[in-house]
Amino acid sequence: MKRTLALAALAALTACAPEQKNEASYDEGALFNTVNALDPAASPTPGTPVVGGRIPAAFQGRWGLVPADCTSTQGDAKGLMLVEPDRLTFYESRATVTQLATISPTEIKATLAFSGEGQTWEQETPLTLEDNGNALTRIADGQTLRYMRCGA
Repeated sequence: MKRTLALAALAALTACAPEQKNEASYDEGALFNTVNALDPAASPTPGTPVVGGRIPAAFQGRWGLVPADCTSTQGDAKGLMLVEPDRLTFYESRATVTQLATISPTEIKATLAFSGEGQTWEQETPLTLEDNGNALTRIADGQTLRYMRCGA
C-alpha cells in the first residue's frame, strides 16, 4: 500500500513539473528545415539554409537571356536556363542544389554543384524574382544576368 501511495505521489509531482528540453539534442529549426526539405510545398524559414532543399515553384520554369533563347528550335539557345525543383540546366552545364536558403518570397540563395564540359565546380548563386515573377536575376561569377520567363 505504501508503495502504491509513493508511486501515485511521484506521478502527481511529475505531472506538475514543467517540461524540459534537452538542448543538446533538440533543435527546432533543424527539425523544421528537415521536414521542409522533404516537402516541396513547404517553405523554409527565411535565411535558414536547407541541405538539398527544393527551389520554390515560383522560380521554376524556362528562362531566357534574350527572346530567341525561348523560341529556338535549332538547339542554339545558349542563354536558356531551365529551373527545376532540385537543379538548374544551362546550354553546356548542369547544376544540382546542395544547399538552399530562402531570403524572402522573391529571393533565394542556392549553393550549386555544377558539371559541364568535363569539369565540376561549386558556386553560391543568388536568384531574385522581379517584375511579378516574369524576370529572374542570377548573380554568377560577379556578373548579374537578367532572364525573362519563357512563354508556355
